[in-house]
Amino acid sequence: MKVARIETFVLRAAPPEVYWGARTWSADQGGQVAGYPVPARRRYVYSPTIDTVLVRLETTDGVTGWGECKAPVAAPATAAIVDELLAPLVTGTRLDEIAVTWERMYAGMRVRGHDAGFWLEALSGVDIALWDAWGRTLGQPVHALLGGAFRSSVPVYASGIPAADPDPRARGEALRDAGWTAVKVAIGLDPARDIAAVESVRDLFPRVFADAAGQYDVRQALHVGRALQELGVGFFEMPIAPEHVAGYRELAGRLDVPLALDSLPGRFRALEFLRAGALHVLQPDVCRAGGITETMRIAALADAFGAQATPHVSIGSSVHFAASLSCAAAIPNLDVVEHWIGDNPLSAVAALAPPSGGERTVNPLPGLGLDIDEARVRALAE
Repeated sequence: MKVARIETFVLRAAPPEVYWGARTWSADQGGQVAGYPVPARRRYVYSPTIDTVLVRLETTDGVTGWGECKAPVAAPATAAIVDELLAPLVTGTRLDEIAVTWERMYAGMRVRGHDAGFWLEALSGVDIALWDAWGRTLGQPVHALLGGAFRSSVPVYASGIPAADPDPRARGEALRDAGWTAVKVAIGLDPARDIAAVESVRDLFPRVFADAAGQYDVRQALHVGRALQELGVGFFEMPIAPEHVAGYRELAGRLDVPLALDSLPGRFRALEFLRAGALHVLQPDVCRAGGITETMRIAALADAFGAQATPHVSIGSSVHFAASLSCAAAIPNLDVVEHWIGDNPLSAVAALAPPSGGERTVNPLPGLGLDIDEARVRALAE
């Protein structure tokens, strides 16, 4: 019951329309905010395709587990980290020692200061594959191995509506008519325009969230945050740059709207925010924040500080969604899970029941509960 082989697949597929985050915050597609912070600090790199890295892990008993590394850009770099650095560390390890293996992987580049970014994203995919293989070996769903499911279905919100959209309300009405009960709006273009976009859809849904992707400075975030709290927004995601912990602490002390953050590279950064009283909703991304192992640690830390935890998803394949759902089922302090509503070409790697009525059913099958179409994966990787 040891790891025999690890293989990676770089997947790239063109979506029918530009990803909603890229339409708002990329250097090529996004709008430009006037004034400070300067544009050079607020424009992000996006791929024209939907990219990811899948990890296939095979055990000496013939069990296969699948994982996914967050790799929205430069996916071959992430795959190379798995192939050249992590696979040699993990091959030959016992499948029933996932926490030990996690520490071995995490420590591998500590002496060089690599504790986030590509390193942690690559590690995440291997960790998820280990959990999937372990669940399949025992004939149990991952959420059972995490202590059990607190719920049989998980609330999800539609992600999302760009404030840059010519008619945010029309897009919101289409989502409401499709059965969605919660939605997130991508803001961070211009405070006045952003507030107007959120206001235009607020009456369409019981819950509305807003994500600024770190585009504001503290002053702008205070102005927008006060408007969002008057509108009853569920949470204000990444209002300022994620490295500005003191700024989050100031915002948390002056705003009533809950602050959320998805750029959490592991429990140590999460603990820094929690000790500062700077976050109310922590959004670990299972494919970026250290896999299932670290996502559950972050959720437990949040719970100890009276904060909520909600998996961040944005873009990815069915593996990403399934791993997030497994964690969400087992997190007691869960709020709501993100669901990208775009036409996702990477969903073809495995069938996964779509959300219905703002909920997603927890899968009772072993591991992540996915039947991966390996031929499709290999075809997409060519």
